[in-house]
Amino acid sequence: MANFDMDQGAGGGEGPWLAWSAKGTDDGKVDPRNFYIRDGDAKTQFDGFKTGVVLDIANMKTGWQKGEGAKGVAPEWKWNQSISQMAQKPGEDYKKGFSIRCAVGGGKTANWEQAAVGSWNAFTAIIPALQAGPGDGSLPLIRMTGHKVEQFAKGSSVTPVLEVVKWVPRPDCLKEGFTMAQEDHKAAEPEKKVEAQAKANVPDDVAF
Repeated sequence: MANFDMDQGAGGGEGPWLAWSAKGTDDGKVDPRNFYIRDGDAKTQFDGFKTGVVLDIANMKTGWQKGEGAKGVAPEWKWNQSISQMAQKPGEDYKKGFSIRCAVGGGKTANWEQAAVGSWNAFTAIIPALQAGPGDGSLPLIRMTGHKVEQFAKGSSVTPVLEVVKWVPRPDCLKEGFTMAQEDHKAAEPEKKVEAQAKANVPDDVAF
């Protein structure tokens, strides 16, 4: 995918929300070093990255996030005009981040919108693989193969290790205007065909 030119910088979409947690959650519902999905106030550990999720990199955003950490208060984002150009850091309290819609299985999506250093480093590590993609409109299926501890001048972080497994056609759930009602209808079609075939094989004189 030769035109995938992302500026990593110097030195929001719609939920549900997907996030990486190095330490786990205080309520114990998410173990350390795992992804989770937050839908409203509910947080559920998400193991889908171990088998694979599809990232909509064609419509992703990058920018700077300022989060106060207050419960119920959304973080402030200043988005870049293009992922190929990282804007100047707005202030000391801002961190680099991104927003990517993901197909997480079962016709469902979640928005991976995060400014944690572990998530940022994990994504930027696979940029060479994204740049080498086919460039035909297909999207990358990403899998987590493990994690690593990274040491910094001030503290450390645990980063998920990701890999591009393969490139796939855009899933229906990542197409514009898609609704879960369409997915339910699609799933019901094979059942209707089987039922119709069964009825066609029943003689007219059979009584139930």
